[in-house]
Amino acid sequence: MSAASGLLYLPVVVWIATGVGLLIAYRKSTPRLVLRLAAGFLALWAVLATTVLAWVLLNGGVDGVVTLLHSPLLLFQSRWMLVWLTGAVGALAVLTVAFCLNQVVGHGLLRVLATDPVPWPAALPTPERPTSLLEFESPAAEAFSFTLVGLGLNEGRLPFRRDVILVSRRLRALLVGKEFEAVVAHELGHIRGLDSRYLTFLRTFAHMMRWDPLLAYLARSLTTREEYRADLDAARITHQPLALARALYKAVTTADLVPARPFPALLGATGRHGRSEAYERIRRLVALAESGAFEGGSIV
Repeated sequence: MSAASGLLYLPVVVWIATGVGLLIAYRKSTPRLVLRLAAGFLALWAVLATTVLAWVLLNGGVDGVVTLLHSPLLLFQSRWMLVWLTGAVGALAVLTVAFCLNQVVGHGLLRVLATDPVPWPAALPTPERPTSLLEFESPAAEAFSFTLVGLGLNEGRLPFRRDVILVSRRLRALLVGKEFEAVVAHELGHIRGLDSRYLTFLRTFAHMMRWDPLLAYLARSLTTREEYRADLDAARITHQPLALARALYKAVTTADLVPARPFPALLGATGRHGRSEAYERIRRLVALAESGAFEGGSIV
């Protein structure tokens, strides 16, 4: 095996190592590490997927698929180095488009929704990074967060990142007592875990490559994991797990009364799968309150 052929195995070796690290970190590590490993795993997988696609197209389409299934090591011959470079460029293009699309949607939402600022709840800690809490008109009870990247200079940092939490007026009208604080704390948990930076991008990337079941499964699994973690963060911040459970229940019970949006709303509470996940999270929040782990677990 030539040195060039051996070099072609490197992306596969790094991809496998990243996958093993992701599996280990998934249960035991911080969300920031998990999401960064997931981003690296998906980027390398995109290189492999686009390389295979380019090789198949160059080798007869269906016939190329059959050939590669019988002899997968053909892909690692040095004469296919240019195909690997094409795959890397293609993956970079897809990742770039996914990032730009994610940012365009975020900036577009702020323009289309005609948002108004909302005072930051005094009982919640001040965010570490610039964060805008905004409300918008919507018949749905929904809330979500994302990170925007700008070209402005702030505190010596370029590019400038700004986190945004959007809450519908419909949801605010439904919430009482500590429920609004619990919802904002949940979104703050997403921001602290870098979900608004990585997870929204990963979901966009997976949606662009919807033909790939691995990406879809990983994006869905990470989304569920991070919703559970953000719930726990909200309970730790507010000591009011039942307040978040009640807010989630209100979002679920009103979700079928309005058309669904093409992006994830409060806690993903739309659709059959979203409702089942929401009820599971309500069950977990009630169990947290009953465990006595959080002082003052009742709604006031």
